[in-house]
Amino acid sequence: MFSQTSSDPVRLTDAMRSVFVELLVHGPLSRAEVARRLALSPSALTKLTKPFIEAGYLLEASGEGPATVGRPSQPLQVDASRMSFVGIKLTADELFAVRTDLSATVRMETSRPLADHEIDHVLGQIVEVVEELTVPGPLSAVGISLAGTATPADPVVHTSPFLGWSQLPLATLVEEAVSVPTVLDNDVRALTAVQQWFGEGVGHSSFALVTVGAGLGCGLVVGDRLVTGQSGATGLIGHLQIDDRGPMCERGHHGCARAYATSPAIRRSIATTLDRPELTFDDCLAMAADGHPVARRVLDEAGAALGQVVATIANIAGPELVVLSGESVHMYDVCAEAFHTALARHTHWTSTPVRVVVKPFAFNEWARGAAVTALQHLLLHR
Repeated sequence: MFSQTSSDPVRLTDAMRSVFVELLVHGPLSRAEVARRLALSPSALTKLTKPFIEAGYLLEASGEGPATVGRPSQPLQVDASRMSFVGIKLTADELFAVRTDLSATVRMETSRPLADHEIDHVLGQIVEVVEELTVPGPLSAVGISLAGTATPADPVVHTSPFLGWSQLPLATLVEEAVSVPTVLDNDVRALTAVQQWFGEGVGHSSFALVTVGAGLGCGLVVGDRLVTGQSGATGLIGHLQIDDRGPMCERGHHGCARAYATSPAIRRSIATTLDRPELTFDDCLAMAADGHPVARRVLDEAGAALGQVVATIANIAGPELVVLSGESVHMYDVCAEAFHTALARHTHWTSTPVRVVVKPFAFNEWARGAAVTALQHLLLHR
């Protein structure tokens, strides 16, 4: 059932879902164009769209579509105001939340500090923001994203190292507290979801999103499908081997990508070598940009490691595009040359290096991704 309220419910078939998603992601579109894209006859399309039109989810856009023989065709578009979602992104020390419509346009946003990771405290903060964002009007679903092992099909956070959680039924707790359907997802996969339908991934049947920050993550879309994997375990690129003689990460691995390219590893390497514990990550970037030999070498090694990771993903999955993001992606400005040199060196000799775009998303975009996760789950799986 796909409905903002108990009235005008629409029971969805797979064909109806396909039509609705096509118009949501690519609309407004003429009926002829929708039929062409989905290989449907005009009569079949009319049958599939009629329930959505009658329930108010689809509208005829103002203005005429492309000129055709006979009666002009008015484009169809989704009424984005018909449903609302709250998306929440949890970090180690803050909660970011947005309210979006069906087109993932942010209508409201807020944030809260997380003083600690005790579930009663975090749940209380979640309830506060959901109640704040519920006005005006009811919500269709809540999406929550966090670093760790979680999927929309499971109400349990199985692991979340940054928050110190294990086997926590977070979605159940939130749903009971706010009386709104609630889904979970890994934060990188949720960010990939919003790029798939409403961002850089639109028009690409396959692409990858690689994030760099306190950790490294990867989201994958292959054949127009967001890859979830067994128990949500996909995109675990942090411990890919770069050089077994390299620095050690916190899990005891020598020379993995995490030990080279994350912001804590970069800061720690430079600060320790120079015996300057006060240095911040941005201090280190500025030093490298100014040509400081130690900082310059560490950032070049980080860029090369990141380029090797992207090449590995490209060699395995063959994406049309890689979106590079994360809270520390501005390091790219300092190590771009090393990144692209390594990307070219490690890309398979039969392939052209994949196109890479750099997008420094703020945390409200990650929260928007959680809202899209809730939308996709409600639309595609219920």
